[in-house]
Amino acid sequence: MPKSPVPFEGAVTPAEALRFKAIADEIMLSPKYRVGKHTSPENSPHIGTLAEKRLHAAVKLYLCPDETCHERPVGDLLIDSADGMDQPTKKRRMVADILVDGHITEVQTGGFFPLRPKIEWYLTHTSCRVTVVHPISAVKYLSWINPEDGSIISRHKSPKRGRVRDVAKELYWLSDFIGNPRLSVRLLLLEIEEYRLADGWSKDKKRGSNRYERFPTALLGDVTLWTSADYAAYFLPAALSSPDAEGGYPLFTAAAYAKATGIRGKATYSTIHLLERLGLVEQTEEKVGRSRGYRVIRGADA
Repeated sequence: MPKSPVPFEGAVTPAEALRFKAIADEIMLSPKYRVGKHTSPENSPHIGTLAEKRLHAAVKLYLCPDETCHERPVGDLLIDSADGMDQPTKKRRMVADILVDGHITEVQTGGFFPLRPKIEWYLTHTSCRVTVVHPISAVKYLSWINPEDGSIISRHKSPKRGRVRDVAKELYWLSDFIGNPRLSVRLLLLEIEEYRLADGWSKDKKRGSNRYERFPTALLGDVTLWTSADYAAYFLPAALSSPDAEGGYPLFTAAAYAKATGIRGKATYSTIHLLERLGLVEQTEEKVGRSRGYRVIRGADA
């Protein structure tokens, strides 16, 4: 008997899925987002030059169909000179991806590091709520492009299934601000068509290759990380946060956390430290061998 499909995190309603698909289809066919004679890669072996990244555009339109609220300046602010002397002040202006009724939304399709100064500025110099929206490739179809003539060499479905925990390594860059009641992180789990140029250094031209574009085709999940409970739900695995018969929590190491979550490398420690900042985990005086010991704080898993 075949296994039942595992549901995606943050399941969306049929109405939300249909609305996203309509927007994605519109952007795929709209000449506004393409410069070139071909309307879509599906009906041609060649790909034209893209005017705007369609993944970013589709997410913005889904979040806010009113395009007059897109690319909105967030005031001018006088910034005092660093040394406090009688130096001229300068105006600084930020442009938000979306600004509606005092709520700023920034759509970040790549890493979070470039976004850090902007988020800090919003939280320091405005009273706005701020949401960082990040798409995750929950299902990905990968096509390889011949860089010489633009033809599609091959297409296959990636075996990797994207999940909320994939964002762990990027949360490090916002860790100073996470926990601020005005900041939330919203993750859209999408089905995505990704196109890469076969221009890498390996024999098959795939290693070191450049990504050409990503096209969203379906919305599969929608998760918001805002409160400590939200982070606990996705970053505290049951194996480490389930109390025993006496109500105590197991002692664990960073290596045990990495094994339980699949969050590895530097992201292991940065995520544990984030959980500490949120009051979910504490470092103990106990050690496991030479490794630091951590334990979930009582009630954090509720």
